[in-house]
Amino acid sequence: MNGFPLYDDVGSFPLPEYIDKETFEQFYWAAYKGLVNKTDIYTHRGIYNYFIHPLLQSFQLKMNAGVGIINYPQHMNMYTQFLKPIEDYESQPNLIDPDKALMPEMHVIDKFAKEYFERAGSPLEVKICITGPIELYIKRINFTIYLDMALNFARSVNSFLKNSIVNKKYLKTSIIAIDEPSFGYIDLVNVNNDDLIKIFDKCLEGFNAIKQIHLHTLSQATVPLQTRNIDVLTCEYASDQKNTLPKKELDQFDKFIRVGITRTNINSIIAEALDSGTPYDDIKTFEGNMNLIDSKERIKKNLLDALKKYGTRLKYVGPDCGLSGWHPPQVAYELLHRTYEVIEDVKKFY
Repeated sequence: MNGFPLYDDVGSFPLPEYIDKETFEQFYWAAYKGLVNKTDIYTHRGIYNYFIHPLLQSFQLKMNAGVGIINYPQHMNMYTQFLKPIEDYESQPNLIDPDKALMPEMHVIDKFAKEYFERAGSPLEVKICITGPIELYIKRINFTIYLDMALNFARSVNSFLKNSIVNKKYLKTSIIAIDEPSFGYIDLVNVNNDDLIKIFDKCLEGFNAIKQIHLHTLSQATVPLQTRNIDVLTCEYASDQKNTLPKKELDQFDKFIRVGITRTNINSIIAEALDSGTPYDDIKTFEGNMNLIDSKERIKKNLLDALKKYGTRLKYVGPDCGLSGWHPPQVAYELLHRTYEVIEDVKKFY
């Protein structure tokens, strides 16, 4: 892990304007069932029009925006995407039948990448983000953590990842990330740090890719720092300049960090605009939404601050969190592309 930080994104993305979420979800689950039953989902007109085509449109926008390691576009709810299959194909409580743990998105991207490679001769790098075991446990059960139950969630996460990673000449899964946005904000009961370390390590066991944990706060960073299988901690820095970690702690545990350099918390950004006197009718327009994106100057300052603070421990940069709230997709594209332009400009001097 050497050189200038790489550009990756966290995942979620707005659907194309011609499709609503309910229709997308309907055909997402039709595709999931088709893959479980080993049928050809590409010949199903509804699945193609309302799942495959919009997914690839979003993926193409991320490619065109300059994202280096592209997280598959997450159009699904981060909980339902994994809790529904776990419930549908449970072999034990919270443990999915390993053969039925799928991410349909990666099957589609695999096929796209092969065709792209045949046309352009360029391989693609992707990232897989999956809701983490503690987040799934909290959502399905509660805040009282029992180790055996949590380890089953971790094994389920592991199965989803094992069945979705692609490493071929035309497509490489460079990063896998577990998404734990609540971790550090809420109090967990009946569990200690050693148990949490076991849970995180279990879900990321057996992978050669770089393994990230996506956090919204670093207040409990001591836990992922002590894991064996997590390589990179994340930091939602653009929206919270206090969300940092001493570099010496990364050095001590030989871990790295990903720093968010462009804000994505659109509701807070809208609130700021309203407080500054911008009429809501102006914000609702396409141009108004474009004006909510951080300026290049602000993004550049965040990147330079991160480089100064973390040095060689900074390995990934990009927007803070997902972009599902940035409508229409062209606005989300612009945010990603502006981030890319800043990264490329700064890289020239390193």
